[in-house]
Amino acid sequence: MHSIKPFVLLILLFLTARLPAQDIVSVRGEVKDSVGNPIMGATVSIIRSNGIGIVFEKTDDRGTFTCQFQPAGELSIKISALGYRQSVVPVISSNNKPYLIILAKSVRQLKEVAIKSKRDIVLSSDTLKYNVKSFVDKSDRVIADLLGRLPGIQVDDKGAISYNGKGITNVYIDGDNLVEGRYRLATDNVPVKAVEQVEVIERDQPVKALNGYVLSNSFSLNLKLSDSAGTVTTTTGHAGAGNNAYTAGMNNLIFRKKFKSINNLKANNIGENLENENANLGAVSADYGAQVKRPQPLLSIQTAAQPGIAEKYYLMNNDNAANSNSLFKFRGDWALRVNVSRFGLKHKYVYNNNIYYFLTDNDTVRYSELQDNLFRLHHWQMQAQLERNSSSVYLRSVTSIDLPKWNRNGNLTQNEQVLRQFQPTGFLSLSNETVIIKAVGVNQVIQYGTIIQRYTSHENLIISPGIQPEIVNEGLAYRMLDQQVSTKNLFVNLAGSYKRKFKFFILSTALGAELESNSLNSGLYKTSDSTTAYLVGDSFRNALVFDHLKLYGNSSLAYVVKKGSISIASMPSLHYITFTRSGRIGPDKSPFFVPNPVIEVRKTIGRYSELELKYSGQTEFGQITDIYPGTVLVNYRQFNYNDTPLPKTAISSFATRYSYRKPLNMLFFNLNVTYSRSKANFISAYTVDGGLTRSSAVMYENSADQYSLNGNISKYVYALATSFSACTNISVQKGTGFYNGGLSPFVNYNISYSATMRKHIFTGAKLSISVKFGNFINKQEAIGAAVIRNTNRLGELQADWRHSITDRLSYILAYNSVSYHQYSHQPINNFFLDSNIRYRPKKWTSFFELHATNLLDQHTYTQINLNSNLLSVSQTPIRERTFFIKYSFSL
Repeated sequence: MHSIKPFVLLILLFLTARLPAQDIVSVRGEVKDSVGNPIMGATVSIIRSNGIGIVFEKTDDRGTFTCQFQPAGELSIKISALGYRQSVVPVISSNNKPYLIILAKSVRQLKEVAIKSKRDIVLSSDTLKYNVKSFVDKSDRVIADLLGRLPGIQVDDKGAISYNGKGITNVYIDGDNLVEGRYRLATDNVPVKAVEQVEVIERDQPVKALNGYVLSNSFSLNLKLSDSAGTVTTTTGHAGAGNNAYTAGMNNLIFRKKFKSINNLKANNIGENLENENANLGAVSADYGAQVKRPQPLLSIQTAAQPGIAEKYYLMNNDNAANSNSLFKFRGDWALRVNVSRFGLKHKYVYNNNIYYFLTDNDTVRYSELQDNLFRLHHWQMQAQLERNSSSVYLRSVTSIDLPKWNRNGNLTQNEQVLRQFQPTGFLSLSNETVIIKAVGVNQVIQYGTIIQRYTSHENLIISPGIQPEIVNEGLAYRMLDQQVSTKNLFVNLAGSYKRKFKFFILSTALGAELESNSLNSGLYKTSDSTTAYLVGDSFRNALVFDHLKLYGNSSLAYVVKKGSISIASMPSLHYITFTRSGRIGPDKSPFFVPNPVIEVRKTIGRYSELELKYSGQTEFGQITDIYPGTVLVNYRQFNYNDTPLPKTAISSFATRYSYRKPLNMLFFNLNVTYSRSKANFISAYTVDGGLTRSSAVMYENSADQYSLNGNISKYVYALATSFSACTNISVQKGTGFYNGGLSPFVNYNISYSATMRKHIFTGAKLSISVKFGNFINKQEAIGAAVIRNTNRLGELQADWRHSITDRLSYILAYNSVSYHQYSHQPINNFFLDSNIRYRPKKWTSFFELHATNLLDQHTYTQINLNSNLLSVSQTPIRERTFFIKYSFSL
């Protein structure tokens, strides 16, 4: 008995010692960035539900980790790494597989070890940072003045930003998206002194719950503010007046951690188009599926092309605008954003056009016209967005109201016939877009989204005296013609998706339904001697109902390889389209099925370059504005109608992009090659004479091909204190036109190239020179007809001299010349010279400016435009030589 007790005691001691070892749990996994690169040195913690850590480890050089611990209730894995957003993943007891954890880049980062250039450009993983103080000029007032001079960044005439040839999606302010795609409200109003760094975020994916599930290819900017900018309220303003010129504005900026706001009031008549500041310039992201529809007008009172120069030279305007943009951030990752804008525009446009249509039967149709138009716009835009953006849940609900109201009128002289035009137009759009994303289990998310939109339009085009009497009034003169068009539209989109991550794969599936229900009513009315209006005829009337139900899916598989990915997707859709017109019923029992395949390959080559390949196929169907059989007077010289089956166009495209950026050497380069082919079951047939164009859709298997190659390079040479950039674009378009009963194959060649140099001449002085050349060649031929070949050449020179004489006195001289050379016309040259003198009194934070525009007193701007078969020579009056004094202040 005594001998058994020690034996039992030994067994109990052994079992007691073994119990902890048997209950130890081992969790292993990998930590990578958004493109599949391993993250070394990331901190991995096993934490309890109250946040207390029980195990702490680091990832090795392959990004892997292993944690061993005893189970203690609900546990999670918390991963932190410098420069990345923290991620928390629940521990699932039944999971024995390695965890794959993807960390997204953080736009708010601590100081870190990074590659720095002599000009304070910092490259940190997928974020490129520009130190503003290294590039700013004393003449810069807002951040938009600086952006175009940053190496690798380009800004076009409309204010749209691109980085190394790729469009910017969003502009954040300290990581917050305050104005969405209308980012000129930020770049045109945030003072350059308030910004410490401009950051380019490559592969920006702002939804935390989708980190690792979406291989984003979007680029965004972040304006990282200085410490002082985030603690004070900034109020800036300006007022100026001169010869028949005025400008005024007030901006209030608040940038705090929990509240940000941009509010402004502006007014001017110096050619600054305030509608451009409210334009949506951001690139469209497809991460959430469908997009809210934007109504497009059907009628117009003008056909002239916009002049290819800055609007300040020719736009006779009287604009005013008010904006309020506020972002409130709350606990639990909740945020509320409210954007309200109202602007009133009064624009005067004057054109003198000579039009030449080249037809394949050796005939040339010519006509001339003089337009003098006045456009007025009153536009309200309101949007409220409620958002929660956490690592486990994402919710976004956006309600928008869009209310533009145009009143256009003008005088027109065409081939010595004088006309008066009126075009009142009203639109209304009310929409809600809601997206919900939820993490479920380990490495899985579900997503649900809805869009509901109602939008209507009412358009009138009134012309007096009556035109084309042989068409609308049996050849008899009459008093007035009134084209009326009204549309009502309902758009609903419902979609759900499921995404799951595996070790090297990301699987995504989705199902959705989309309904467009539209109606269009139109009639053409004539008024003879009396005031009573009569319908011209049933052939000029439309009463259409158009319903388009689309059932669609999305199945994609992404294979994440080292420094790259391969994605294969199919987005099949089944379309049921019903439309009624003139008592007939469209193909409501013949559904259309299209597969819509997409293949995309991305590969990072070394540290500084990347290669992208993409193939996509899609099919587009006509809308209600493509099928109306009743004739519509779309403008003063063109009647349109369509009497064909539903238009259908299949588009196949292939694109490849190579990009390289080496900030250490301030070298940026990109090259893009694209090819697309479209096949349609119709062709637009035009009948053209000296004062009239008639267009109709004709059944014809029509195809078109387009090839393009474009690229740009920018480099800063330290030894010369000079930056160089060059850009080239080559495109070839092949297709077929149908004019006056004859088919004419055409080939368009468009070749353009430009170069820019910016040099520091001496301290405080910079010279910038930019040259651009373009060559547009059109070639048409038809069986039994001579080949028609037209060429138009463009040359442009821009130069500006910036000189800071002292800290308080500086000036700018800007010169611009544009020339056109067309073989059948005399060479055309346009010259402009502007100046700006700035003076800041001693110990003042405000300053005075003397602006002078069009010092050479150019009276008209002449340009030549050439497309597949049309040549136009347009003359636009230029604003008179203008001087005004402007006072800018900061409170």
